[in-house]
Amino acid sequence: MIELLVACAILTVLALVALLPRYLEYTRARQVGDSVSILSQDVAYLERFAQNSEPFEGATIEIDSADPLKYTCYSGRPSSLDPLSHIRTALFVRSFPDVALMSGPLGHSSPFLFAHNGSIQYPDDGQWADQHLVVTIELRSRVDRSRTGDVVVNPFTGGISTP
Repeated sequence: MIELLVACAILTVLALVALLPRYLEYTRARQVGDSVSILSQDVAYLERFAQNSEPFEGATIEIDSADPLKYTCYSGRPSSLDPLSHIRTALFVRSFPDVALMSGPLGHSSPFLFAHNGSIQYPDDGQWADQHLVVTIELRSRVDRSRTGDVVVNPFTGGISTP
C-alpha cells in the first residue's frame, strides 16, 4: 500500500512538472482577452460615472505604463485639459503585467476624458481629436506577440465594442 502511494505521488509530481509550465504560459497569453474585456468594461463604467456626475466633473482614464499596461481611472478631469474641472479621486487602478498597449490615441500624453453629456474626448498633438472618428485601442500579449485584442470606442456616441 505504501509503495502504491509513493508511486502515485511520484507520478503526480512528474505530471505537475510537465504540465505546469504550459498551463502558466497559456494563462499569461490569455491575459490579452481578459484585459480587453476589463478595459471595455472600465470605459463603459467611466462613461456612466461621468453621465451621473455633476456638470464639469466627468471622469478620466490615464495610462501610467504602456508596457506592461497599467492605468488609473479618476473622478474628474485634469484642469490642464479642462479648466472648469479638476481630478478629484482615483476610482481604481488596473495592472496587466503580461499585456502591452500598442501605439494609438490612448497613451501617456493623451488620456481619455469622459464628459457629463456622454461623449469622450482626448488630446491629439495638442488639439482635441475629432469626435466623429472611431478609436481603436490595441493590446498585445508580452508572452505571445501574435495574440492581440482591440477595444473599439466611438467618442461621439460612446459606443464600445470588442471585435
